[in-house]
Amino acid sequence: MFPHQPIWSNTRINLLQRCPRAFVLRYGLAQLSKHHAQGKLLTLAFQIQTPWVLMHQTIRQVVLDFVEDYVNGTIWTKGLLYSRFKSDYGEAIKKRNHLVRRLQSYDVPTTFLSAEPEHHLIDMGVEACWNLIERPDFIQLLKTGSIERIEPTKSILYGNIRMYCTPDFIHYGSSRTSLIKLNLYGRPSKIEQERQASLLTIHESHESSVIQFSLKQRRWTVKITTPVKSQRTQAMMLMKQDVEQMDSMYSQVGTNNDLSLVPLADSYRSCMNCNVRFLCPTRYGYENAKVEQRALMCL
Repeated sequence: MFPHQPIWSNTRINLLQRCPRAFVLRYGLAQLSKHHAQGKLLTLAFQIQTPWVLMHQTIRQVVLDFVEDYVNGTIWTKGLLYSRFKSDYGEAIKKRNHLVRRLQSYDVPTTFLSAEPEHHLIDMGVEACWNLIERPDFIQLLKTGSIERIEPTKSILYGNIRMYCTPDFIHYGSSRTSLIKLNLYGRPSKIEQERQASLLTIHESHESSVIQFSLKQRRWTVKITTPVKSQRTQAMMLMKQDVEQMDSMYSQVGTNNDLSLVPLADSYRSCMNCNVRFLCPTRYGYENAKVEQRALMCL
């Protein structure tokens, strides 16, 4: 069941580490059975995001749009920023609610409920956007050289691996090129930042610096990295090992789509906001599900 072309992304490896069962359901069975009811159900469930996640996704989109307008000569006021964020976030919530209604039409016992745009999340998102675009170092990037936005769906082929690890912007300065990445879900550790920077440099020359803006507790921090050859080599090796892990997990399913040998999440916390818990044995109790699986794996 492994895809014809191995695919690596931060989203995939993070899900694999949180819960191998959810990983196989999302990137294995959902894709293989996408034309059948169960596959459509899985795909639909994984598309539904919490209002909190949608707020962070809207931050990225609004900042991308702001930079593109700035390059074209349009400068936003804070009032315009608020209007754009409120509109985009409201549209994201509408799309989410539409997906929830579609999922409910399958008549399966899910915990998904429709939501309304929350004003405090809108205010938090607007504040995060404004604080970034008003930073002196961010303004300096806009005013010097040229800057180009990169869509997150853009990928690159590394050997036989399709890689999704793109910068949000590429800045072309007078003396060097910089890759800009927005980390919206906390500040990565030093090792994680170095690895991400090393993978990002595949998109440009190895001499490019990587500028990472990270949002944590509503504050932005910046980290500038220029990966050396040894760091890039190590990052590539780790990426290949990640793909091998994915391949190994797919192989546990076998030809009969038997999930009994695919490990469950190591922690109940991973199950709390899982999109497909309603299809998982943990819905009847995490500890009981782990005990039953251990018994099956010992047979």
